[in-house]
Amino acid sequence: MRMRFSMKTEYGVRAIVELAANAGRGALQSGEIARRQSIPGPFLDQVLMTLRRAGLVTSTRGPRGGHTLARRPDEIRLDEVITCLEGNGRESRQPDGATTGDSRVLAQVSEKAEQAARDVFASHTLADCLRLRRVEPRVFHGIFHSAPATSKGS
Repeated sequence: MRMRFSMKTEYGVRAIVELAANAGRGALQSGEIARRQSIPGPFLDQVLMTLRRAGLVTSTRGPRGGHTLARRPDEIRLDEVITCLEGNGRESRQPDGATTGDSRVLAQVSEKAEQAARDVFASHTLADCLRLRRVEPRVFHGIFHSAPATSKGS
């Protein structure tokens, strides 16, 4: 099972991680973020405005303007970003009316799973995301490896 996020959150996380990667090098213009992350420009502008209003991003107007993180990458937690973009409470999936008996089991387990996910997001900063970004996915090549080629004497 995979967690699902809105496109706003998907784009917002990609944009803020891009800003984290550029931290200390000046402002990035939204057009550059959009190009690097393949995000539609008008939608990116809305996302950046939401991040700015939440105090996660600062914006400067003008020819040398652009967007920067409001704090260092190791000071911004992923749960802050997700909460800003998704909102505080996600809609409940419980059926209308009181949930009783065995129908509560899924609701209780789901709440535990959501809390565990919140804990994981709270334990990761943008700096952690940058480290994960650099890690190449591990590929399992099986238990047998071909022997290295050796040159035979002439």
